[in-house]
Amino acid sequence: MLEDLVAGVLITGAFAVLARTLGVVSLSGAVGGFVVGVLIYASLGWRGFAVLALFVVGGAALTRVGYRMKQGRGAAESRGGRRGARNALANGAVAVVCAGLAATSGQDLFAAAFVASLGAAFADTAASEVGPLFSAAPRRITTLERVPAGTDGAVSLPGNLAGAGAAILTASFGLSLGLLGSPSEASGVALASFAGMLADSLVGAILPELGNELTNVACTLVGALVGLSLAAAG
Repeated sequence: MLEDLVAGVLITGAFAVLARTLGVVSLSGAVGGFVVGVLIYASLGWRGFAVLALFVVGGAALTRVGYRMKQGRGAAESRGGRRGARNALANGAVAVVCAGLAATSGQDLFAAAFVASLGAAFADTAASEVGPLFSAAPRRITTLERVPAGTDGAVSLPGNLAGAGAAILTASFGLSLGLLGSPSEASGVALASFAGMLADSLVGAILPELGNELTNVACTLVGALVGLSLAAAG
């Protein structure tokens, strides 16, 4: 445990400095991401950190793609796409709890929940970043009415397909790392990740006043709970 903690501090520190240097995160985002990364590394080692890195790197790359177009449509991340501490904690808090439970209980079910929570965060980011590139007028998930890109609760077919791709990629990566025990468990995690993405849209449409951070928490929590339930049922 101590060795994992030391390794986590060194590796996550280097990762945070690099992300800050490349302009992926703000200073507070680097600090918040460092805390999340160290706790995950201390609990699940390099494999858990690798899943977190997939989300961070993949999400940052998708944010940069077509940024000016998304900015023109009012759907771009603020501050040039640099995430802050609130974003890091909102997307990573549930994963940290799941990682801690997996380490202390020895139950593989919590590892599945961990992967599903980050898969949901990645799926939501992919949908939010890819959707506006191909659909200037998505539909509100609750009423299916046309709304401007960037509206809370807006969904589109391209965005949903991108989200599904991110969910499958995360689950497949978790399986290849040994965090998931079988292809069927990975399929359940991918489904849970997609469910978390849809939950984010539903919460955003019904309770837009909650803001992006709380809807992100709901997204990752639903992903983790569905992933846990499906892993237990399987």
